Amino acid sequence: MKFGELKSWQKKRLLFSFLTYVIVIVVFLAYASVTMYTDKKAEDDYWVSMLQTPKDIEERAAQFDQNATRVQVGTYVENLKEVNLKTSSFRMVVLIWFKWEGNDNLDMAKHFRIYKGTINKTEVVKNYHENGVNYQAVRCDVSITKNYWNRRFPLESHQLRMYVESELPVDDVVFVNDRENSGINDSLGISGYDLRRNETGTTMVEYDNNHGDPEIPGGIINSEHITALELNRDSMGLYVKCFIALVGTITWVLITLFICTYHRVDPLSMIPAALFGTVTNIMVGTNLLPDALQLGLLEFVNIFGIVTILAVAMTIININRIRNKYEDRDFASFYGRVMFYTILVLVVAGNIILPMSAYMF
Repeated sequence: MKFGELKSWQKKRLLFSFLTYVIVIVVFLAYASVTMYTDKKAEDDYWVSMLQTPKDIEERAAQFDQNATRVQVGTYVENLKEVNLKTSSFRMVVLIWFKWEGNDNLDMAKHFRIYKGTINKTEVVKNYHENGVNYQAVRCDVSITKNYWNRRFPLESHQLRMYVESELPVDDVVFVNDRENSGINDSLGISGYDLRRNETGTTMVEYDNNHGDPEIPGGIINSEHITALELNRDSMGLYVKCFIALVGTITWVLITLFICTYHRVDPLSMIPAALFGTVTNIMVGTNLLPDALQLGLLEFVNIFGIVTILAVAMTIININRIRNKYEDRDFASFYGRVMFYTILVLVVAGNIILPMSAYMF
């Protein structure tokens, strides 16, 4: 049977089913892939912007820091102990040093803090003050709160930032980045991730008030030193773990559609079990993430799977109806073949497009 040989009602039913499924899936895949790609590209803008001081803060700070001590600050990341998406935190061991000339009374080892972080342990490695040169180095084990971008999970990348903030305002201390000597342990590793890039920089932060300090007019401006790392998923392993059950259920329902089309068997009773398995599979990924979650790859892939299963169920219902009500087995078989290969092609395309648009190569 060919399309041109179909009756008017047959053409309408086939075209309605075909176009409805194709339009819904194409629009959905376009929206999801653009969302993933836009989020991926936004990482570069975020990387650059967070290493720069806003011009207005820089101009206001210049009014106060003429007599401030210029302190060179550098870091060496020794170990990245943990990246925990569930608790929105990460933990690292880092060597931090301060170097300046003059002002022997300055004690930077006791006048810094980690923004949004907790220092679990501090060890003074060196405390040098001779011939006007001052150098202090401390090793810190720090836990830092991080609001992760989970839109592309489980193929996401993360930018981890540690802000070493001076507890003295820019009137007294201005940080200068010791980029040349800063670095990261070549053996640094974290399960499931690769280090994509790292950088250090200095910026300034302005508070809305002076914290009640009678010696400071207006808001307080402090210097900050930033250590930034970007981690990227090292493989498709977690993606497969999250969706292997979904792939199995989609494969199963496609098999039922194939059987219904070519062997005139009604497998509709098998679909609810597949749908239940798909819904259950959603919990695999969501259990790895905090409750507050952006709509992203995890949801898109599961929605795509549910829509596919529902499309197969509707196709089987239509095939059965054509066979039983109209007693037209030839058209039922033709209808089933068209829909089977349409769904198959779009399922394969969708399961390539979605992860490729999200993963940062």
